[in-house]
Amino acid sequence: MAPYTTRLIVLGVVRIFGPAHGYLLLQELNSWQVDRWANVKPGSIYSSLRTLQKEDLVEILPQDHAELEPKAIYQITDLGLAEFDRLLRQAIFDVTSPTVATVMAAISFLPFLPRGEALELLGQRQRLLEDQLNKLREQQEHFAEHTELAPPHVAEHFYFGAEVLASHQRWIESAIERIQKGAYSFAGDPPLWSPPADNPVWGDSQG
Repeated sequence: MAPYTTRLIVLGVVRIFGPAHGYLLLQELNSWQVDRWANVKPGSIYSSLRTLQKEDLVEILPQDHAELEPKAIYQITDLGLAEFDRLLRQAIFDVTSPTVATVMAAISFLPFLPRGEALELLGQRQRLLEDQLNKLREQQEHFAEHTELAPPHVAEHFYFGAEVLASHQRWIESAIERIQKGAYSFAGDPPLWSPPADNPVWGDSQG
């Protein structure tokens, strides 16, 4: 996972659902199963919220001091929006991350981009993957010509890597086709979804 992935995920969920309590943000991310595909643990989310608040990327809203147990309510700032936009584009271009976490994070927030830009960025990612696949094939050929470099079965590393890249390319191709046909709602489109007020996780946070 790229080191900025947790930062992008937390900024993104605050952007979608804020203002909201940190616990409710955590509950939402749990419903996304980020602990499985990004290995993001509850402690990491709270730590990230505190760090983002210190950097003025999220802010804690004033609360009614009459509350017996006031909880921090987080909302993204203008600086946070700019950082989120930068990290989202970085995640789309990142084809070197050793896990799927970074691209999964990018998929989660892709509709914040205009449809045309999303298509353009996915097309650029597709070309970057093609370059990476060509380099892998060159390495595979070099290994085949120099069998003294490692045990023969190490060649399976190249086969595996090539299959991963090829499957990733197939996904991008199909995603581009769906988006071109009008799937999903992007920036500037009429919204197709918003957090429901009666959601058991979010209902109490939509004051």
